Amino acid sequence: MKSSYDFPNLNPKRPDGVKPSGKPYRVMVVEDKEFQRKQIVQILESEGYEVVASAGDGKEALQLYDRYARDLDIITTDLDMPGIDGYALLYEISQKKPKARIVFISDETSKSVLADLLRMGAADFILKPIQRGRILERIKMVLNRATRA
Repeated sequence: MKSSYDFPNLNPKRPDGVKPSGKPYRVMVVEDKEFQRKQIVQILESEGYEVVASAGDGKEALQLYDRYARDLDIITTDLDMPGIDGYALLYEISQKKPKARIVFISDETSKSVLADLLRMGAADFILKPIQRGRILERIKMVLNRATRA
């Protein structure tokens, strides 16, 4: 039974993961810890982002990147991973002139590391622990900067 106070939402908020065209932003998530990778995927999907691929390390990410590069808007990656780490992943992808913005989600806190990553082309750096609000806010800021550029 509806109450007289149940008004329809006349101005529903568009999910942050949806472009003005109505299509979702497409994302690849790279994180070696499976639980954290699933957390990030779930957070992004909850706001309408389409996670087209996820990888457990940089080597897998590079293989997936070649398959999805044309359609990616954002890549999130950890810095410290076995094999090909976040530094090497950023370097390899930046050589391919990516359309996608690369956002690090990591434990690393050194200012020199942050400066290096940003100089190498990273769009942003989000410090763990993983927090839904912070991740969504920072990725939205990265996408807003990209559309203004």
